[in-house]
Amino acid sequence: MQKKLKDRLDVFVDAIIAILITVMVLELPIEITNGVLNYQSLFTAIGIYAVSFCFIANLWYQHAVIFNEVEKVSNGLVVVDLILIFFASLIPTFTRLMAIDTNSMTVVMYGVLDLIISVLFRRIVRSIVHDKYTDKDDMRKLYNVIYGRAFYESWVSYAVLIVIGYFLPKFSLILFIIIPIRSFIRHAADNEEFNDIGDLGSHGREAFVNLSASQRRLFKRLAHDYRNRTRTIGSNPEAQKQAWQDFSQQVEKELNLSAADVMKWSHQDHHQGRERD
Repeated sequence: MQKKLKDRLDVFVDAIIAILITVMVLELPIEITNGVLNYQSLFTAIGIYAVSFCFIANLWYQHAVIFNEVEKVSNGLVVVDLILIFFASLIPTFTRLMAIDTNSMTVVMYGVLDLIISVLFRRIVRSIVHDKYTDKDDMRKLYNVIYGRAFYESWVSYAVLIVIGYFLPKFSLILFIIIPIRSFIRHAADNEEFNDIGDLGSHGREAFVNLSASQRRLFKRLAHDYRNRTRTIGSNPEAQKQAWQDFSQQVEKELNLSAADVMKWSHQDHHQGRERD
């Protein structure tokens, strides 16, 4: 594994994605007949561009989040990532095809491309998560907790949209817009949770993944409130200690679970270590 290679890969991916977005804008078809701009064609092209932009932006965000979890990457992972970027670089071409003629074939082709990219990216994510952690079963549970099993965000959804796109291309096109936007918003909100889970001990991770969906939502809300409170009170040690105690009591009361077993905050561990000394 090589750290410098990972850093250069990050820069390369960022540059390629920036170029892709630029090319998509430049290739938008604009029809001007007898000096009159066809506004319907223009707004249709912009809408189709929005599909690809959201998809590429979401891919960049998720790529940045998951690669922040590692300092080094293997040669095999680099190869898979380059293959992913190759297929992602075809997005502008397929976007232009849909913009010129939105029909069953162009929408299906776009859907197939999205499906390939989705499968490749999920393989990369799985590889990173499993390389970072040791227990395979535990990491599979965490993978599901972090990225979810929601139908509309899985590769299965793209396969279904391909079928729908063959019969109802415009309807499928609308769903291609909704999915990346929904996915982007959700992953932005869950990023802090992903970072927190990475700091848990094995017992804490097991306790977290065994919570029900409603309990996890409650825990996320309590943890979010705790983070906001610590940011507000600053570095006051007494206030920080009180905030942690209140958070612990809430978790124990609402979830019947020790907060220390669920989440290990680095600054709190340090504070508690000094108290034990």
